[in-house]
Amino acid sequence: MARGVEITWAGGEHEFLLTIELLRALQEKCDAGPAHVLNRLSSARWHVDDVIQPIRLGLEGGGMSKEEARKLVKLHVEDEPLSLSVITAQAVLASALFGTQDDEVGESEAGEADQSANLSRAENGASPASTNGGESSETSGL
Repeated sequence: MARGVEITWAGGEHEFLLTIELLRALQEKCDAGPAHVLNRLSSARWHVDDVIQPIRLGLEGGGMSKEEARKLVKLHVEDEPLSLSVITAQAVLASALFGTQDDEVGESEAGEADQSANLSRAENGASPASTNGGESSETSGL
């Protein structure tokens, strides 16, 4: 399930979410893939829509109406120096591509049991147990 990021922006807390569908829209509007857009934002080689579109589309994905998102972006991005919005655009796009810091990588969902504890080494993908009794190759005469 896609997770958004909450960012303090434009005088309040706003939820931003870029779903696959919205990432495709971003790709079309920016004429570049999302990772390339993020790279341009990070290297100060951004295009105008690299800054505007992640914010606008992210607001829409976060639940804001298209009309309200366009109004906020007009007021707080387009009518201000664009460089002031680069970090926000980076944060929105990075959360879509890499997740957020509070994402629990490798953690199971609440209520799900960890099944790997009940599996054999081969079933859970673990390496086979050592057969040399703990000796290194130097001490075993190899």
